[in-house]
Amino acid sequence: MHTAMQREDERRLQMAERQSQLIVPPLNFAMIAPGIYRSGFPNPRSHPFLLQLGLRSIIYVFDGDCQEYHKQFIQDNQINFKHFRVAANKEPFDEMDHEMVAQLLAEVLDTRNHPVLIHCNRGIRRVGCLVGCIRKMQGWAMTAIFDEYQRFSGTKIRIADQEFIEVFKSLVSIDDQHKPRWLADTD
Repeated sequence: MHTAMQREDERRLQMAERQSQLIVPPLNFAMIAPGIYRSGFPNPRSHPFLLQLGLRSIIYVFDGDCQEYHKQFIQDNQINFKHFRVAANKEPFDEMDHEMVAQLLAEVLDTRNHPVLIHCNRGIRRVGCLVGCIRKMQGWAMTAIFDEYQRFSGTKIRIADQEFIEVFKSLVSIDDQHKPRWLADTD
C-alpha cells in the first residue's frame, strides 16, 4: 500500500518526466507555406521541436556568426545549412541587398530544400522582409503583407522594412520543376 508521501513522490516524478518532454518551438515560429517555416534563432530547448518537422534545410539570415551549438545540431542531424550574411534595413540609407534577397528567396522556394526553416535572431526584421517578399510573389495585398509583418514585429516595426518589401522587384530565378505548387498557381 502506498503512503501519501510515496504517491506525492510518484506524482512529482511523472510531472518532471512530462516537463522534460515538452516541445518548445523557437521564438516567432510559424508556417509560411507548406514546407516553409520561419522563426527566431532556435535554442537547444527547441531542437526536439525542429526534429519533428523533418527539416531538410535551415537558412540563417544574419550578418553575424552562427552559434556553435546550433551548427552542431545541424551537423548531427544531417540538415543542409546555408548562412546568408544580410544586414538589416536601417534609416536613412542602409538597405538589404536586393540581389542577395533574390538568391535567398530562390533557395527558400526551391522544393528540393523543403521542409526548410528560415531564421534570423528574433524572427522579426530580416525574416519578416523575406516573408513579405514571398507574400508579394503570392499576390497578397500590401496591407495584408504589412499586417502580417506587424503581428510578428510587435513594437519593433521599422518603416525601412516595409519600404523594402514594397519596392522589392528583383527577379527570383526558380526552376519550374522545383517551384512550390502554391507559387505556381499564382503566376
